[in-house]
Amino acid sequence: MQNRLATTGSVRAATSRPTGMDDLSGKTAVITGAASGIGFELANQFGAAGMNLVLADVERDALDRAAAEMTNAGYPVLAHELDVREHAQIVELERAARERFGNIHVLCNNAGVGAGGPIADPDNMEAWRWTIDINLWGVIYGCKVFLPAMLEHGEQCHIVNTASMAGHGSAPMMGPYNISKYGVVALSETLSKEMQIAESAVGVSVLCPAFVATGIATSDRNMPDDVRATMPDRGEPGGFQKQVEALVAAGISTEVVGQAVLDAVQNDRFWILTHDEAKPGVIARAEDIVNGVNPKVNPGFA
Repeated sequence: MQNRLATTGSVRAATSRPTGMDDLSGKTAVITGAASGIGFELANQFGAAGMNLVLADVERDALDRAAAEMTNAGYPVLAHELDVREHAQIVELERAARERFGNIHVLCNNAGVGAGGPIADPDNMEAWRWTIDINLWGVIYGCKVFLPAMLEHGEQCHIVNTASMAGHGSAPMMGPYNISKYGVVALSETLSKEMQIAESAVGVSVLCPAFVATGIATSDRNMPDDVRATMPDRGEPGGFQKQVEALVAAGISTEVVGQAVLDAVQNDRFWILTHDEAKPGVIARAEDIVNGVNPKVNPGFA
């Protein structure tokens, strides 16, 4: 395949950039993790804006319910069961989406899970792999599979990658989650710069919320049996898990997040930070870096 990002030998600033996608009517959005939480709300926002919806999720029953609700709302829908850990399944998703609706214009790499545990624990390796495969490799696969056709058709497009404020600060006991979300932020920044170099019509955003009222605190419900079998028996959930569940339950609504994403797509905004109270933590961490201050625990920064 021809390299669509070929340059004249030096990186140069783009002379034109996407200006946003004001009119989404009749265009097509693909959303992973679409059966619940943020993904479901993204589908609702894009559907209300007149888009065709391709809903992808690993939970078949929840996916069917989401598709039925969106169909009843009058939105054109394709539901597709998907495990984002599998590159071949994302290839099939892209094929099915284009076969049903034609060109893809918005891609939301949103599927994600939350899992943690201390780095010193040697028994949770498979849970780490499961988390990173979904949260990071799922986004990598999505970009690599969908981007070539977006560049090829040349119409205004946008990719939204779901990261987290955990991509800007490393809370203890959340190693695999932090690592995956830092990776999504880095991937998104890199992709944005490459799209500028290519002078493409593809905009890029990275979504970095703190706590949102979703089911992510219980995402181990989707953990495969072979991964679950490697987990040690820890008895009743500990205090840390209960704290996380309480923080998630008290988080902002998915509607606030969905509206912020829609605005970013329409106005070509890269950073989507939905929690103003978390922003000082980003500044404090940057100051610590440049001032050589060792990392410290900051309970106020998610």
